[in-house]
Amino acid sequence: MSLSPDRLPAPHLAPASGSAAGSASGAFAIETHGLSKHFGKLTAVDGLTISVPAGTIAGFIGPNGAGKTTTIRLLLGLVRPDAGSATILGQPLTNLPGYLPRVGALIEAPAFYPSLSGRANLEVLARLGGYPGARVREVLDLMGLSDRARDRVGSYSSGMKQRLGVAMALLPDPDLLILDEPANGLDPLGIIATRDLLRRLHEQGKTIFLSSHLLGELEQVADWLVMLHQGKALYNGPARAFLDQHQGASFEERFLALLKGEHQ
Repeated sequence: MSLSPDRLPAPHLAPASGSAAGSASGAFAIETHGLSKHFGKLTAVDGLTISVPAGTIAGFIGPNGAGKTTTIRLLLGLVRPDAGSATILGQPLTNLPGYLPRVGALIEAPAFYPSLSGRANLEVLARLGGYPGARVREVLDLMGLSDRARDRVGSYSSGMKQRLGVAMALLPDPDLLILDEPANGLDPLGIIATRDLLRRLHEQGKTIFLSSHLLGELEQVADWLVMLHQGKALYNGPARAFLDQHQGASFEERFLALLKGEHQ
């Protein structure tokens, strides 16, 4: 199905205003061109071409099986593409040492040493990554875990483990933060705290690539949207432009209408 002009990938959209325009030079934190990945007969990512301006909170949306997690794994060098190319923080996908030290990521369920404390888990990663010890204290404070930092991770709730996973992603003080369902397991207060954290990181000029099924939350924080279906981009552009397309409809209704249109 051919896309209408308001659903074309970012290169065909009008430049975004404000923070969605990226840096002053118009730089993109993430660009992909025809990126594809197959697992046997399954096409997980299909000729994906997207761009995410630097300094934005980009909501990464799609139904289960749309290719979101595979795309993230491609960007992080965890799997190799079968076709296409990508640039992350100005470096080609083939040059992992050139950009990975500036990237923090949380994908799927984070792994911990359950017999060690939250602080000790972070200290192990800090030593391996060469990060200063003071950074461990900073991320514990950021994620509201200081009071439980000395407790065994095995005693943490699922929400606390998720917050510890985000703390791990923040250890390198990254320019690009990639989060796959960071609100999993969080209670309402935890979701609100995460929302506030994302806004503070955004104010520091960091780019946040945020995959989530909580569309209402994305509507509140995202200024850029990337929408996937069956491994292809349905929409890649400013969040405001997408929200303005159907006045009066909820975010969920707009997204479902887009999916429905793709099947017609």
